[in-house]
Amino acid sequence: MELSNNETIIIGMDGGVESAVAAYLLKKQGYNCIGICVIYHEKDDDFKPILNSFLPDDLEHVKSICKTLEIPFYATNASEAYFEKVIDPILASRLSGKAYEPLVDRTVVILTTLIEKARQLGGKVVATGHSCKILKNQNTGKLNLFRSNDLDEDDSYYLSKVPYEYLENIYLPLSELKSEEIAKIAKLIPTTFNLNKDQRRNDRLSFMKSPELYKLIDYYTPSTMRDEGIIMNHHDSSTIGDHEGISRYFLGQVEYPIKNKPNTDRESVIVKIVASHGIVYADRKDRLFFTHCHVQHFSAEENLNKSLPIDCYVMLSPRGKMHAAKGYFKNNDSLHLEFKDQINGLCPRGTYVVLYTKKGIGARVIGGGFVRFTGYWDDGEFRLMPKTKDEEEQFKEEKAKKKELGF
Repeated sequence: MELSNNETIIIGMDGGVESAVAAYLLKKQGYNCIGICVIYHEKDDDFKPILNSFLPDDLEHVKSICKTLEIPFYATNASEAYFEKVIDPILASRLSGKAYEPLVDRTVVILTTLIEKARQLGGKVVATGHSCKILKNQNTGKLNLFRSNDLDEDDSYYLSKVPYEYLENIYLPLSELKSEEIAKIAKLIPTTFNLNKDQRRNDRLSFMKSPELYKLIDYYTPSTMRDEGIIMNHHDSSTIGDHEGISRYFLGQVEYPIKNKPNTDRESVIVKIVASHGIVYADRKDRLFFTHCHVQHFSAEENLNKSLPIDCYVMLSPRGKMHAAKGYFKNNDSLHLEFKDQINGLCPRGTYVVLYTKKGIGARVIGGGFVRFTGYWDDGEFRLMPKTKDEEEQFKEEKAKKKELGF
């Protein structure tokens, strides 16, 4: 984005190093900077230990950073939008047995709130400390999102769901910098930073796996939606034990609780949750894999030709590994992915996936969507789950019969 002289720039400030460095650089370049902190959960004091990694630093400290940088400071409340766009889906996903990635929608809420605030303050540009690039296609004039120069710090997954029409309002001053360079610039700012970047990142990435998350869900949902039930072995249909409510379970969970007894099995994970019947299924980790994935509600970049298959790389989680795949576009904004290699583990329904043009620095974001199902082909049949014990025995019997008949 090309900025004009004396441009008013709204800078999203959360008390972290990146947002402070972004403000510092823009201030040095002579722009009219205004620092704004987006707050939410201001009434949820009981749950701040659970939500802490999502929250900005203490407002007084953020204000002091802006004072040091000699820029005006404001705070704006986005609690209503945050509850609707982030907390509600968290509750719904855990009660329905689906996956959900709150970091993506959290980013959308913050950026759209900042853009709306910028318009009120007479500006049109919003800057943040995110590490990725927004560049214009010289042939089409359209904007695209790209991975940053520092792949370990790349934030393109989080910004991939931001509406394309908003990209023209976003400026990312750290897009060309690496973390070491940002750290050096931060030392020029005469202030202290309270937020532990690495700890906050780890807490954010593991948020949906927090054993304390059920407390938030129990608070906001009626008890009738949290009936007790049973945990079953998906492979042989045996009963593992009872549970106290499906809000305590998520797909891929390893150390899952069992009512009134310890769980000593470290080789199985939760693979299926039937919320309507209160049944939770577990299976061995080494039996789980997939080669295909069907994606729905896929939001593609504006320049994309969806009439042809595409070669792409797929990120299945924030800062996750890239997987090579062939994509086939279907009707109703859906997409079918065929992976080059078998992927071990689970990719549950509701997982948010992002497609890229290549694997490394400068990869363009093709779009993102939500997993409807994953599976694999087995003897001419497409399967969503591994075979049960009964199905394995039936398969052996049929194979033996075919051998006897000469097939």
